[in-house]
Amino acid sequence: MKSEEGTETEYDLLISIPPHRGMEVIEKDKLGDGGWIPTDRYQLTMEGHDNVYVLGDTTNLPVSKTGSAAHFEAEVVAENIASIIKIGAPVREYDGKVYCFIEAGHDRATYAMFNYQNPPNLKSPNKSMHWFKMSYNKMYWTSVRGLL
Repeated sequence: MKSEEGTETEYDLLISIPPHRGMEVIEKDKLGDGGWIPTDRYQLTMEGHDNVYVLGDTTNLPVSKTGSAAHFEAEVVAENIASIIKIGAPVREYDGKVYCFIEAGHDRATYAMFNYQNPPNLKSPNKSMHWFKMSYNKMYWTSVRGLL
């Protein structure tokens, strides 16, 4: 098998995910090809616009389209907007950080943690990571509800 990036891998069983498409309205309104908005990978601004920020599923960044990626992107954007107001310039760059839990079944899980410089290095799934994920999810959503 050959990936879009050119990586070739041999396999006995392939489980694949169909190509992810961006939003039709983005392409229809000519904001970006394939439904993705061209985004500066470090500043998270729309290419050609220093005051328009793009995060999550709408970016054309080479990271997963997950809540985890959007969470880390939002931290960078929030800090940069605050610093632009305070000192007139952004102070932080997004490094492509993503952290995702991966359920493996039978009460086992692992995680993927990576950024632009470091590809995922998956560990073997185990029960303790599954229970950590379950606990983390409850804590995260409990704290988010308190902010709304």
